[in-house]
Amino acid sequence: MDRYTASASQRQFGRPAFVAKFLIDMIYFRKSQGGQTMFARIIILLILAVVSCHDPLFAAQKPDDHDALAGLKKASVIFDVRVPDHEKLVFNLKLINETFDGLIAQGVKPKMVVSFRGPGVKLLTAAEIDEDALELIRELRKKGVRIEVCSVALRVFKVEQAAIIPEVRLVANVFNSFIGYQNKGYALIAIN
Repeated sequence: MDRYTASASQRQFGRPAFVAKFLIDMIYFRKSQGGQTMFARIIILLILAVVSCHDPLFAAQKPDDHDALAGLKKASVIFDVRVPDHEKLVFNLKLINETFDGLIAQGVKPKMVVSFRGPGVKLLTAAEIDEDALELIRELRKKGVRIEVCSVALRVFKVEQAAIIPEVRLVANVFNSFIGYQNKGYALIAIN
């Protein structure tokens, strides 16, 4: 076996260990052969460093939900949304929309419910709704996502039922929604 045939330890640690051994040999053990200048050594070192960086260990990792979604044909989820301001509302509606599209892209049919409660229910009134949020709610509805608001939260935060935008369905109590949907196999995701 010559100096550069992969040993068991080199196979275990892969190409970086082999390259390191080769570089050490080039820099320290080849002095006796003469004619090799420092410039040539530096060039060889740089070339080998660049080549070794293309090892799969250094490759950028790509996002992958395969393990979580393996074997699923459909996924059911109910989002418990309690956001206090327009910025968080829009951000989370975009995230829910992206989640829907991500499931579809990976061959999983989503069934989604978005339930609003807490002080953020005021954001769902015709007077308060942000144009971006309204557009996202309409887009989610077109995809078949159920959007609902809790009448208990409306009462507690003194919001008139008639003021709620028509794209949002009024339910008696979203806790009942959480109980019912979870017993039907829906995953619960809380968004604050």
